[in-house]
Amino acid sequence: MANGMFSSRSKNLKNGLKDEAQAVEDQITELREEIASLARLLADDASKGAGNIRKKARAAKAEMSDAAHGLKDRAESDFRDMIAAGEDILSELQSRYQDSGRMARKAVKEHPLTTLGVAAAAGFLLAALLRR
Repeated sequence: MANGMFSSRSKNLKNGLKDEAQAVEDQITELREEIASLARLLADDASKGAGNIRKKARAAKAEMSDAAHGLKDRAESDFRDMIAAGEDILSELQSRYQDSGRMARKAVKEHPLTTLGVAAAAGFLLAALLRR
């Protein structure tokens, strides 16, 4: 009888171990399924996040492009204004130069001897300055 008692106990122990091993395997299977589910969720979130980042990047690119075009247009406008202002200044300087030339010719015609005296004095003064 002693053999029967140990063999029954041994069978119960084996069956208990088999049941526990099966339970562990079932838990491992459930964990694998949950991990796979989490991985899918993370992949979906990452995909959505990447899509949002792409949208934001496109919007930023469009905004920068608009700003660059605006800046370019403004620079071109300012450049045109500067050219126009430069042309006006040049025109005024040319007009003053022509007026000065006319006044000098008129002074020479009206006062030839005075002009000759002033030119001689300027020449002597310039020569004196250059000798030093």
